[in-house]
Amino acid sequence: METPIVEVETENQRIMLEAGYLYLSMQRFKDAQAVFEGVSVLAPNSEVPLVGLGNVFFVQHKFEEAIKIYEKALKLVPDSAFALAYLGESLFFSGKADKSRAMLNKASTLDPQGKSGDFARALLELVNKGFNPEPTK
Repeated sequence: METPIVEVETENQRIMLEAGYLYLSMQRFKDAQAVFEGVSVLAPNSEVPLVGLGNVFFVQHKFEEAIKIYEKALKLVPDSAFALAYLGESLFFSGKADKSRAMLNKASTLDPQGKSGDFARALLELVNKGFNPEPTK
């Protein structure tokens, strides 16, 4: 992996990530995307900003783009329950329930008592109950 030109303290990265999620909640997608892309350059070995970037595409129903970003995050950190859970969510919403189930099960196993595992288990319950998300336009 590349070493960033300027080292940014972890606390500052966290604040920038929060700003990205704030932009995302305000539906300022281009701003959120720019923030997450910037943090991913500053933290090239972390999957966290890439998951944030994937979330920008997910909330816009651009599931295939989100899936590509989450897969990129998993190349950095293959056992990231965080990235696996969000990949599973995008797969589910893109109509790939079987692939989704596999990712969600793995996330649940990797994080049996954490937030990512809880998220994966909640989604897995929906998948297993046959919930079918509305197709997007």
